[in-house]
This record gives sequence, C-alpha cells and structure tokens, in this order.
Amino acid sequence: MPARRAGLVVLVLAALSGISQSAAAGDPETAVDTSWIDFDALDAGEIVYELGKGAPGVVTIDVAVLIHADRSIIWDLLKNCEIAPEYVPNVVACRRVNEVNDGASELFVQTVKPAFFIPRFEHVFRLDYFPYDRIDVHRVSGPIEEMDGAWRLVGRPDGAIVLIHSLRLQPGFPIPRVFVRATLKKDLPIVLAAIRDRAEAASRN
Repeated sequence: MPARRAGLVVLVLAALSGISQSAAAGDPETAVDTSWIDFDALDAGEIVYELGKGAPGVVTIDVAVLIHADRSIIWDLLKNCEIAPEYVPNVVACRRVNEVNDGASELFVQTVKPAFFIPRFEHVFRLDYFPYDRIDVHRVSGPIEEMDGAWRLVGRPDGAIVLIHSLRLQPGFPIPRVFVRATLKKDLPIVLAAIRDRAEAASRN
C-alpha cells in the first residue's frame, strides 16, 4: 500500500476532529441511539462497537465504553488534545491554534507519524462543544474526503457515564474498505479504553 494511503487511515484514527455549522446556532441536544449497545458487556468492562454499512467507500462505526467517573473529568480529557500522543496510536503532537464562537469551538492541528517508513502528516480539526453532553467531530482540512463524528456522554442512574464515539469516514483514496474497517475496529477501542482508565484514575485521586 502506498505510504500516503496508509497514513490517511491512521490519521483518521488519531483525530478527535471537527467543524460544525450547527454549533454557532446552539444546536439542541438530540436523542442518543443506544439500541446497538450490549449493556451486559459494558458492565463487564468490555468495549463494544458496531460497524455500519454506508454508501460506497464510506465506513461508519460506533464505539462505547462504561466509565465510573464524573462527566466533567471525561469532558476535560476529550478536550485536551495536547495529551493525545500519550494514548492515541501514532499521534506525535497536537496543539490548539484558535478559539471560535467565544470558546464554544476550538481549532487544533495534529501531527501524525503512522510508521517509520511513512512521512509525518498534519491534520487541522475543530471541536464544537455542547457541555457536558456532546462534542461534535468533523474534518477542517487535510487529505480526508469526508469525516463526521461525535463524542456523546450518556448518564446512568448509578452515576456512571456511557461514552460513545461515532465516526463516518470516506478516505477519498482507493483504500480497500475492508482495511479501513479492520483498522478502525482495532484502534478505536484502544482509545476509548485509555480514556476510561485515565478518567477513573483521576476520579480516585
């Protein structure tokens, strides 16, 4: 596989990224679909996911994890792009470059090094915040054709939080969709597990 194609897939996995026109308008919270989630598996500590079927070339995935921590702790982790290199595969650096809509959104640039034989890539992204329920995730600039996603924090009666990450991806290059699906299925649960472990550790301190 050409280095550029391989880098695109890893770049998407690394990004907690976005641009959302609805953020400035104060888009109200929408219902969260949890019908696909195996809650017994979540309670057992598993990371659950569902791969969807989109248009040709499009891959969709939903991933969920149960976290026993205050939602504000989880929220701060999701916003803190600078620490992404510590737990997101192949991320070298991430920094904030601008604040938008009086803090309702932030713009970031992320550097990714997928492998020793692939040059580094930079990817610009934006996070749109709807405290403390949702962070919208979308592409701003870079080689990806289409990327839409969100982080959702869903409360449980016992105070735990179900963290759900949804992603819709069209790489824009002739990468086999089966490869993209397999990569997302492997790496996104690693990211959610790391967020859970960090949030629960912070909650105990």
